[in-house]
Amino acid sequence: MRPEVVKLSGRSALSRLDVLVVGVGGAGRHMAAQMPGTRLAVCQEGDAGTPGPHQIILRRSEVAVARTSSPTALRSSDLPWKRRLEEAIGRPDLLFLFSGLGGETGSSLTPLITEMAHYHTLTFANVCLPFSVEGTGRRSLAREGLERLRGSADLLAVYANDPLIRLAPNLPLARAFGVMDQIMLSLPSEMCSCLTAESLPHLKELLTHRELRAGIGYGTGLEKERLAVEEALSSPWFPSERFTPESAFLLITQGEVDRPGLESCVGHAGEVLPVKRMMVSSRLDPALGRRVRASILLAYRF
Repeated sequence: MRPEVVKLSGRSALSRLDVLVVGVGGAGRHMAAQMPGTRLAVCQEGDAGTPGPHQIILRRSEVAVARTSSPTALRSSDLPWKRRLEEAIGRPDLLFLFSGLGGETGSSLTPLITEMAHYHTLTFANVCLPFSVEGTGRRSLAREGLERLRGSADLLAVYANDPLIRLAPNLPLARAFGVMDQIMLSLPSEMCSCLTAESLPHLKELLTHRELRAGIGYGTGLEKERLAVEEALSSPWFPSERFTPESAFLLITQGEVDRPGLESCVGHAGEVLPVKRMMVSSRLDPALGRRVRASILLAYRF
């Protein structure tokens, strides 16, 4: 049985979203700097780099409070550093967060920001988990932060670092982190260019309060649409087949206008995705030439 397809409308001047991109910690700050739009870095002293006008730097003691206090206690508190953070974030329509979990900054502040903002803003957290070889301490902090995010972020995309070893076993660690940055940035960057105010209710209905996993594929030639979808679905970040996704978001990027190709891509995805409903959006990127890119978010309840 094919899924119900919800096609999202194209961009218009009247429906432009107010989007804020927040990078948490050193890794998150580096990723957010590569995103389009308004950006804010939230860092702990020592990992902040050069202070700038769009940066909030917190003391270690303040980060410790964020980690050890309950969401209820923090929500009712009137701490000066929390007020600075709230004022810097404001009330955008959509808030993208990027961070690496496992360090104290990302694991503590990413959940805090989503807890503060999700009452008036759609929060979309994109986080990576540490390599297994990074030690039990970092893995424990990452689990702690991830559990809080599951209860506070509206949308939560999770990327474990370990699959990078399978994709490129001989890649130096520094290069591996760069590859992960680009993987995590690709789909949010594309979403910024195609989402509208009208699309937010669909995102909330089909993707919120679930854990999202992503895949990206490219296709060329006569069967480029099928090849792009199949490569996207081979992503190592999707869980095993015993977990069935509930819904999907498919973003199709073409190098040139090709309506039959677009419909072919949607049709093939509908044939192979075991979901009840699938949101679809499309955009043009002339740099792709005759290729097509399929970016897929699958929503799970674990």
